[in-house]
Amino acid sequence: MKDLWLEDTTLREGEQSPGVSFNLEEKVQIAKYLDAVGVTAIEVGTPAMGGPETEAIKAILNAGISARLIGWNRGRKSDLEASFAAGLDSVHIGLPASDHHLHNKFEKTREWVVETMQELVQYAKSQGAWVSISAEDSGRADEDFLVYYAKAAKEAGADRMRCSDTIGVLNPFRAHDLFKRISEESGLPIMAHMHNDFGLATANTLAAVRGGATQVHFTVNGLGERAGLAPIDEVLLGLIKHNQLDLKVDLSLLKELSEYVATASGRVIAKNKAVTGDAMFAHESGIHVDGVLKVPDAFEPYPPELVGGERRIVIGKHSGSNAILYILQKNNVSANRDELEKVVEQVRYRAVTSKQEITDEEVISLYEQFKQVKSV
Repeated sequence: MKDLWLEDTTLREGEQSPGVSFNLEEKVQIAKYLDAVGVTAIEVGTPAMGGPETEAIKAILNAGISARLIGWNRGRKSDLEASFAAGLDSVHIGLPASDHHLHNKFEKTREWVVETMQELVQYAKSQGAWVSISAEDSGRADEDFLVYYAKAAKEAGADRMRCSDTIGVLNPFRAHDLFKRISEESGLPIMAHMHNDFGLATANTLAAVRGGATQVHFTVNGLGERAGLAPIDEVLLGLIKHNQLDLKVDLSLLKELSEYVATASGRVIAKNKAVTGDAMFAHESGIHVDGVLKVPDAFEPYPPELVGGERRIVIGKHSGSNAILYILQKNNVSANRDELEKVVEQVRYRAVTSKQEITDEEVISLYEQFKQVKSV
């Protein structure tokens, strides 16, 4: 399991987030970042879109990326032809697996999707391609059919099947059992593609791996349709810390990557987002500040530098004298601990009225004002 396949789809599914689009330079830079982190593969886009999409894909192909580069395709031969024309030799074919999608969206049968999948896989393999196929809406699909579909895909020559929880309805217990059964009974590598509609995308991904998934999908900052997908930072850290996997990745780039994609996408990172949010290693409460200044892991599950973050002591309403002393000493201001309580009181008043963090400069100013008043 240490060879778990790690695939990012920021450049395809991530860009499908409403209002998000990346230009060519941004797409190339994101791909380079992901390659430096150490992902196995990158889903680079949809070649059938043509125009700037194809131009960006070709630029990524020429950027010296080590990760496998995969093109996404609808279940059409013409889409696959567009991928091969763009220079890709790895393709993913999107097809539905649930009766809900088959009957209501495509007005097709299970027999149709199996036959279509087999024809497309065989065509792509005849072109020398590495081929992935979808089982879209797996969360609502019939489990027996998913097993049958996976076996049929393996027989056709597919290299993997992606089980997509398209509307995020799985839970970790169901995800574990589902991926366990499909993996064991089909013998085909199975990928977990989890949507976050119930806030369970990361948990479902980790559970799927426990069950038997050998490949996982994610995006930077959890970008994607609606509530998005499992975020790369949470998945990688979770696989290492909770699934005890020895992944050959550089976690120290995660914060930098996250901020770059946030700017390029126009989607702000929530301050309290796990792993890469600005508040992840920010401490204000007096008890917490006292703890992390003495023993950092008292209130931090992993060191900031592991993921490219930085510890911050925030001054606000809940700050205590230790935090004030820390700020003063950090700025080379000599202070007497016995004099700090009055400063703490003033800091709290200012925090309540301003509803903002108190800057180092404001702390120093309040302390100096107190010293002046005391000396009069």
